[in-house]
Parts: sequence; structure tokens; C-alpha cells
Amino acid sequence: MMCIVPRSCREVSHGDSPGGSRPPAQPVVTWKDEAAYVLLGPPGSGKTTTFEHEAERLGGTCVTARDFLTFDDKPEWHDTVLFIDGLDESRAGTADGRTHFDRIRAKLDRMGRPRFRLSCREADWFGANDSDHLKSVSPDGSVRVLRLEPLTGDQVREVLREARPGFDDLDDFIDAARGRGLQGLLSNPQSLKMLSAAVGSGGVWPNTRTQAFDMACRALLVEHNEDHRMAQPDRGGVSDLMHACGKLFALQLLTGSAGYSRSGNGSEQDFLGLDQVAGEDPAILRSCLQSKLFESPTQHRAVPVHRQIAEFLAARFLAGLVGDGLPVGRILALMTGHDGVVVSELRGLSAWLAAQ
Repeated sequence: MMCIVPRSCREVSHGDSPGGSRPPAQPVVTWKDEAAYVLLGPPGSGKTTTFEHEAERLGGTCVTARDFLTFDDKPEWHDTVLFIDGLDESRAGTADGRTHFDRIRAKLDRMGRPRFRLSCREADWFGANDSDHLKSVSPDGSVRVLRLEPLTGDQVREVLREARPGFDDLDDFIDAARGRGLQGLLSNPQSLKMLSAAVGSGGVWPNTRTQAFDMACRALLVEHNEDHRMAQPDRGGVSDLMHACGKLFALQLLTGSAGYSRSGNGSEQDFLGLDQVAGEDPAILRSCLQSKLFESPTQHRAVPVHRQIAEFLAARFLAGLVGDGLPVGRILALMTGHDGVVVSELRGLSAWLAAQ
């Protein structure tokens, strides 16, 4: 029987900012009486499992967004709370992400506006625009937007207990991951399970930290969702994505930017736009931002899942440029101050560059 880890969420407001105060995290069941809510989270964070658990516990009905749009109205969708899972999967690969979203709204309206919950990857949620339009089909005209919280320490152990049955080395595994700078992978259920599988039942870790980071990054770039793989045939292979992510991270770190804007331009203060990244296929760049190497602390923004991973891939990209003939002095000129010393915020990048 699959282990169900009760999860917590925080409510998202349109004015969220990285430095602002956040509402406290609360169990998902806190919102059980709401007319409608949206559950956001990065890939592999547990949105589907959470919906299945909540639907079973509350006597609701869980249906994928794809099936909800494809099939005619079903009797079991009435007189219940509808958990519509995977708006992002119905949007994947479409020229206009609003089309399928509007079809869901129209179907909910035809059904008499039942109580519903909708899940979506944060990268595919259009923020206030989606929220405002969804209110028109909510039973009471309101829609809460929730963000799934990362796993806590105890929850990490529960997931590992299922992924590594029969092994009593859970704390050793966690300590080993942290010791290799991979703690950013522990808070996401899918990333945690992939890391566990990659290490293997024998608990054999890579010989070097560089190998550990390479293994983790490649695992995070594998798209496990078949709908997304089919909808994005041009997303590139893992090597293409590793190269493109390295370039994105290098530009971000060297310019002192906070991350990338998903809105398509660099108009947001402290956030770069993909239109400012030259020489790469835009489709591959978008796939990078939608991968588990990035996360979304606020709507329309993407930041590295962990700074050490960003520094590793950025250094790998820069080392490749040096190998192709770029004078290392040109890179160091961007990393050092007037005294010739690497500025403090780029010391991690500098160390990884030296290692590679």
C-alpha cells in the first residue's frame, strides 16, 4: 500500500513578493469547505497524490483535466466535489494556453458550477488572469490559490521509508545527501525518489561531489510525464538541456539577477527575460524553466531549485567556453572586484569553475 504523506499549503496572493511576509503553512484539509481552489506546485511535488488522497477522504471525485475535457458529462461528476488534476497537461504544447482553460470553465458552467479544485504546475498558471476568470464559474464567486509546501524533515523520512523498504539508513542517506550539497533534492517527493533510486539499494554514492551533482541534474531534467513528453517533442535531450540550463544560470549569476521572468521579457526588476538569452532555441529555454532545476517562489518567476546546483551548471557552461578558446581572464573580469578578488556572492561559482 502506497504511503500517503499529509501535505501543507500556503495561500498565494496576487501581491506576493520574495521579501514580503507569508501566511503560515496549513494542512490541505484546512480548505476542505472552500467552494473552489487551485493547487500549484513544481513538477513532482505531489499535486496528483494530494488530490487523490483528498478526493478519497472527502468523498469527492478525482479526474484528469484531459479526461474532463475529452469525455461527455458523467453522472459521477455531479453532486460531489470535483478534483480536476493537471491543467498544465492540457495546456502543454498548445499555441494558446487559454483555450483549454476556457473549455474547462465552460464545462463547469454547463454543469451548474459545482464545487471544484484544480491543480496546475506553477509554470503553466497565468496568475491573476486565470484566477479572475475562474471566479466566474465558482459557486460563490471566489477562488483560493494555494501553493504546495516542500516536504518537511519527517515527511522526507516517510517517503524514503517507502522508496527504500527494509533499510534503516534513512538518516544516513539524508546526511549523505546534505553533505554532498544535494539537500535541495530532498524536499520534492519525485526528486527524492529519483535520488534514492540513483544511489541504489547498496547506498553507493558517486565518488566525487562533481559526479553527484551531474547525476542529480540529469535526473531532474528527465521528464517523467508522458503527456508533457509527447506535447514537447522539441524540448531537447538531457545534454541539450544541461547546456542551456548552464547558460541560463551563468547569465543569472554573473548579472546578479534573481532569476527569470516567465512573462517573456526582462521588464521585471531583478529578473531576466528569455528574450535576453541569445543563441539558444527558445523552446529549449522554456523547457529549462519548466524543469525541476527551477522553482517558482512567486507567480511568473523562475529561480534555481538550489543555488549550488546553479553554480555547478553555470561553471560547467563557462568551463566549456574556456575549452573552446574563450580567455579565462574575460570570465574573471566579470567575477572580481577592483582589488582583483572574486566578489563574495560568486565564490561558489568560482570554486566550481576551478574544479572543472
